[in-house]
Amino acid sequence: MKNRTWLQVLILVLFFIVPLFDIFRIDMVHLHFYVLGRKFSFDDGYILLLTVLVLVFTFVSISKWFGRQFCGWMCPHNTFSGYLTKLTNSKALKNNATLRNTIDIGLSVIFAPVIGFSMIAYFYNPQDLLAEIIHFDTSAWSFWAYFITTVFFFLMINRLRHKFCRNACPYGMLQMILSDKNSRQGGFRNMFRGAGFVLTILMTVMISLLLVAIFNSTGFAVSIAKNIQGIPAQNKIIYTYNLEIENLEKQPMAYTLEYKNIPQTWDSPQVKTVTVPANSVSTQSLIFRIDQGSVGINTNVTVIVKNEKGKTIERELNIFPIRK
Repeated sequence: MKNRTWLQVLILVLFFIVPLFDIFRIDMVHLHFYVLGRKFSFDDGYILLLTVLVLVFTFVSISKWFGRQFCGWMCPHNTFSGYLTKLTNSKALKNNATLRNTIDIGLSVIFAPVIGFSMIAYFYNPQDLLAEIIHFDTSAWSFWAYFITTVFFFLMINRLRHKFCRNACPYGMLQMILSDKNSRQGGFRNMFRGAGFVLTILMTVMISLLLVAIFNSTGFAVSIAKNIQGIPAQNKIIYTYNLEIENLEKQPMAYTLEYKNIPQTWDSPQVKTVTVPANSVSTQSLIFRIDQGSVGINTNVTVIVKNEKGKTIERELNIFPIRK
């Protein structure tokens, strides 16, 4: 019982701190996501996909390995509801309906906003959300998302509690579907027999791939957007692009830029080095002054960006100069 209590408290605490410490969260506004404290651009979507797959198969595997133990041992809602029910049904409050209801509603009013904040923080910057709440910024969509989520969790805490677990929880229903003789008995042995063993292998492979992807990621993102296209000037045709380098690291980073396949007849003095502050974006202009002889000739220019750690990202520009 003591182990169960410790695990319940640990999972409940993790629910609140995971988004705050960027263990895992998705910033839907700035199109970033965080895994194990590292920041990624949506360009690294394969890492996000692996993370989501690991989370989904973790829940599936727990059901297959240990049966319905998740609800009693790990579910934050069940843990919170259980302790709140124990408090309101205690000897001191059991025979005092007025005091019991007052405490019940009071705790629901206190904890619903906290839980609502944590839930929204998985998809929105917690610092920005806190500022919007403090300043009562009703013009922000996230404020209203927080308000609606808070109302929902108030109803979950104060009115539904275990009724939700029994009648509406999707994961509870999934556990019933996956339940068999072995999983109903539960235990670590299920990890090494039958379908449970297949899930153990699958989880091991996916977690390994995720860790390799995380620690081999570049730590920056590169994008190139068109700017001026085909403007004549002094017997040349001007093409310009905006090169954005986003440093996803927690410290400033210097980048070297290399260009391949630029014809010698083009006048294109490009930037060679860029230093980008931590968690910032630097925008540089790429200028190509193309000679008349290159008109109508398709050219693929490769831009190679390398950081101090030797990680590289390549982007290709397809330039087809025409006369206007």
